[in-house]
Amino acid sequence: MIQYLSDCEGASLQDYPVCIVGSGPGGISLAVALARKGQRVLLVDGGDWSESQTDDDAYQGSAHAPHPATTEYRRQRFGGTTHLWGGRCVPLDPVDFARRPHVPLSGWPISHEEYAAFLPEAMQYCDAGAADFSPASLAGGNGPMFSELPALARDLTEYIERYSLPTDFAAKFAEELKASDRVKVLLRARCTRLVVSTDGARIESVVLHDGQRETQVRAGQIVLAGGAIEATRLLLCTRENVPAWQRFDASLGRYYACHFDLIFGQLRLKDERPRFSFQKTQDGIYARRKLQFTPELQNRLGLLNSTLRLHFPPYADPDHGSGVLSAIYLAKSVLPTEHQDILNHGSQDAIRDPRRLAHLRNVIVDAGSVFGFAYDMVVKRKLAKRKLPYTLIPNRNGTYPLEFNSEQVCDADNRISLLDATDRYGMRRVDVKWRLTAQDIESGIQSFLSMQSLLETTRNCRLDFDIGELREQVSRALPVGGHHIGSTRMGLSAQDSVVDTDCRLHGVENLLVLSSSVFPTNGHANPTLSIVALALRMAEHLRA
Repeated sequence: MIQYLSDCEGASLQDYPVCIVGSGPGGISLAVALARKGQRVLLVDGGDWSESQTDDDAYQGSAHAPHPATTEYRRQRFGGTTHLWGGRCVPLDPVDFARRPHVPLSGWPISHEEYAAFLPEAMQYCDAGAADFSPASLAGGNGPMFSELPALARDLTEYIERYSLPTDFAAKFAEELKASDRVKVLLRARCTRLVVSTDGARIESVVLHDGQRETQVRAGQIVLAGGAIEATRLLLCTRENVPAWQRFDASLGRYYACHFDLIFGQLRLKDERPRFSFQKTQDGIYARRKLQFTPELQNRLGLLNSTLRLHFPPYADPDHGSGVLSAIYLAKSVLPTEHQDILNHGSQDAIRDPRRLAHLRNVIVDAGSVFGFAYDMVVKRKLAKRKLPYTLIPNRNGTYPLEFNSEQVCDADNRISLLDATDRYGMRRVDVKWRLTAQDIESGIQSFLSMQSLLETTRNCRLDFDIGELREQVSRALPVGGHHIGSTRMGLSAQDSVVDTDCRLHGVENLLVLSSSVFPTNGHANPTLSIVALALRMAEHLRA
């Protein structure tokens, strides 16, 4: 059943065994999994079926550059940011769960095996096929990315990343939730407050607001699944009124992290073209190849976990000569703000590039490719249920920029805190501080140097870049703005974490957090798949 809070009597909302706050991929997955196991669930969300300016007000806050604005990459609506995501499904690696001497505060309090047990089902929720990320799962053409790559296997491993439809979780599960007699979904039901017992050990009720009036709701277990920033915000607001929660002050809101991304250098191959384009897996899923340093090399050189992909030339530079890339660049104004900086490898300056005439010339001269591309986009993007994820156009000169995506170390000074200003519900707005640490930068530099050294041992492959620009470029790497991680981290004690191994707040018997904010370290993987896996794991615990 799906209803609006304003249409419900308060008495009909009381005493559900589980109340989930937030209907993103985690919240919906948990509600569906519990309902399928026979559990009654109340799922609440502050948004509607689509977004509005009123909803946007709740996410207004401040963010220190280069972090994106607090309204970007966040959607208060049924389905959350699954309306926005590109569908990339990548698991965390075993090394992410390990204690690494060179990575501060590393090591998860649960094993990789326990997490990975839920990946196959999570992949089905995401419509991304099997939990097999090896190139061997590709259909045909499953040899190496380039011919000499197997000779580097001691230090460099090739994997694939799989892509969802991309799946809009609201669209996928709406009919099941409507038909269920075990789940009630409440829209326009913004959670503005947690009512806590005097000893801080139990949540007595949650306060929901429909824009006009408040409704208090009691439930057996409360799960905060409204996104990392919003879950942290609600806990910080609650902490102000609960002296017993002082135990969380060392960790709550701190150790905030985003993956950082950089496109740099030119990989050159002699007498061959690498496997660059999207391929289908044997189970029909779009996939891309990527490279990762082995855990042994990471530990030997003190590197953070990262991934490297072959990239396309900058859209904004008309020297690429591609009518397709120029057409996409000229159409940039129709794209969401979150996607526009991709057009020139994250450079904001390039968005103001005045060389429109050169781009128009490319479109005219290369019109055949543009029309072919337009046909593919209609067939493979607009009409297809499983959509081609994005454009991959190789550079005409045979070079490939490297896209570098890395974890960053836990830093207590990277944090989410509260401003004095409030939103229309009276909740204090957030302030987000994010920066690269010195270790992040040094790891990025060493990663490019290591890749260059490895390729120098081959006969036909090289990585070229200006060594004088490397430090500056890594230092200016941008945060992947939709990956909000670490601000309610998981651990064994409230001395250095917020939630326990079940994602339950230490010492609070009925409050859990389901978001990437619980990740103790962040790896390089997009968090959506792992959030869904943790939701399925949480469903097992709550059912028990």
